[in-house]
Amino acid sequence: MCSLIVSLPINEISPSAAAGPDRFPAILLKSCRKTLSEPLYIIWRASLDTGDIPRLLKTAFIIPIHKGESKSLPKNYRPVALTSHLIKTFEKVIRKQIVKFMEENELFNPGQHGFRMGRSCLSQLLSHYEKILDLLEKGHDVDVIYLDFAKAFDKVDFSVTLRKLNNLGITGKVGRWIHSFISDRTQTVLVNGSRSEPADVKSGVPQGSVLGPLIFLILIGDIDQSIAHSFLSSFADDTRVGHAVDSHADSINLQNDLEEIYLWTDDNNMQLNGGKFEHLHYSCDRANPVLRTYTSNSGETIETKHSVKDLGVTISNDCSFDTHIQKMIDSANKQASWILRTFACREPLPMLTLWKSLVQCKLDYCSQLWNPTKKGDIQKIEMVQRSFLRKIKGTQNLTYWEQLQKMRLYSQQRRRERYLITYVWKILEKQVPNPAPHLIKSHSNPRLGRRCDIPPMTTRQGHFHQLREGSIFVHGQRLFNVIPKHIRNMAKCKVDKFKGALDKWLEGVPDEPQIQGYTQCRRAPTNSLIDMSKLHSCRESVVEEPLPGLGCVPMLP
Repeated sequence: MCSLIVSLPINEISPSAAAGPDRFPAILLKSCRKTLSEPLYIIWRASLDTGDIPRLLKTAFIIPIHKGESKSLPKNYRPVALTSHLIKTFEKVIRKQIVKFMEENELFNPGQHGFRMGRSCLSQLLSHYEKILDLLEKGHDVDVIYLDFAKAFDKVDFSVTLRKLNNLGITGKVGRWIHSFISDRTQTVLVNGSRSEPADVKSGVPQGSVLGPLIFLILIGDIDQSIAHSFLSSFADDTRVGHAVDSHADSINLQNDLEEIYLWTDDNNMQLNGGKFEHLHYSCDRANPVLRTYTSNSGETIETKHSVKDLGVTISNDCSFDTHIQKMIDSANKQASWILRTFACREPLPMLTLWKSLVQCKLDYCSQLWNPTKKGDIQKIEMVQRSFLRKIKGTQNLTYWEQLQKMRLYSQQRRRERYLITYVWKILEKQVPNPAPHLIKSHSNPRLGRRCDIPPMTTRQGHFHQLREGSIFVHGQRLFNVIPKHIRNMAKCKVDKFKGALDKWLEGVPDEPQIQGYTQCRRAPTNSLIDMSKLHSCRESVVEEPLPGLGCVPMLP
């Protein structure tokens, strides 16, 4: 049993991970984990009891990776740290227990979505977007300030962090071990086979470590403790502060809350880069918005923008994602063109592998947030895939629908709706946080099974009404209600099992995307599952609910 404590973390290590300063390869550790688990547990137990960690295990090799632009400027390099796999194994054991303790006692900042189980960029963006949209629907203008920390992870003060660990109740042997872990660390830079002299690490979370992100979350966890009026949300160090502003007094309250955050950074020896702050103003009266100004920690006026890039998604001040969708399409087309120029091969396997690895990820990222509702946007995204598939050998004389069937691919719209259904299921199963508990909820009854309660529209303003209708909070739940009862009722299982059942059902639902210039006969108003599920091939012996509109339409040959 004791050896399992170490064996399980070893199994999580990637066999291809590079070795650290101790030169102990990951593949050897994984291959011999059954034999090494017992002696490693004895070493780890002794380290925990004494609070002593060998200096070699607190050393990191720093590999600078060029990010772009001038190679002569250090700021254009991303430092990647290589640390010992042995210490990472111990860190995983410690981290698991600390996270369990903090989750059970609700010690994490509820607005923090970084480095936490079940939370992600998507969960943070959905939560923030719902808060903005809800305020706009209620008739409030909203100001959001995007903060920028200067080298946040490198500025973590050891003494401040240790004090906060103690305040949280993380003391005793674990507290002493963490104190030893973050103290007296060294790092060496490796470039082209040359090695620098070891340098002491004076501050910052240990680069390349397992505990580093958790330590940072503990440090930044009380950033909003003095905020009185605004709401704050974070993904690691990416922090945004917002407030409903209907008067000059509201803007003063937001500025006062910003000042409290500036004081917090000074008290915690953190540093803000005021020149990179951004201000986004959302207005109910988009024709005549009332703009207010705010100042950064350096006394500069924060620049007001029409859109900002938030965790990889372009957010516009009208709450739409038109700008993001166009940028995403341009980026995907550029990447697809690069593939076609670089590789002469047109065989299906390598082409589809490149597509899925380099292009599809761009079209999928956070699509549950920005899922388009405009017909033109849906078609333009579909044309990215259509243009690429027609270059694959053996597809030139096929229609787009036939190409999808031959390549065993979903249309882009079908992929996005599948993601929406899956995420709603994960919310209902509490595998991810619910961004709007008052909107996303379900009920069950013996005849219909589990179904989502579609929230009533709180506004009839055309723009915000359309945004709400197309969001996961309404459209996603409608899609979930379309799928068969036996899939909706799946509970307390892994997401892969749910996806497998969903995919099996989707095999019988026609996937007929309407693209620009396409003249195929249309059997439904749209290719959405809400319409196309009515054309399902009826593998089920019993139809749960007759769907109005199309009646029984036979499948085309």
